[in-house]
Amino acid sequence: MCEREIQELVREERRRYAREWRKKNPEKVRAANKRYWERKVQERLDTEDNQQGVN
Repeated sequence: MCEREIQELVREERRRYAREWRKKNPEKVRAANKRYWERKVQERLDTEDNQQGVN
């Protein structure tokens, strides 16, 4: 097996593990997504506030 094939197998295994983890922990996935989007909204509001302060 060459290095490229090994790396592909590693990627596949990581994806498989992540899929299984998400399937077993839907509440954690939901909470993480909620935090992510709340942070994105806050960043957008901060950016808009900073742009308004400059103008």
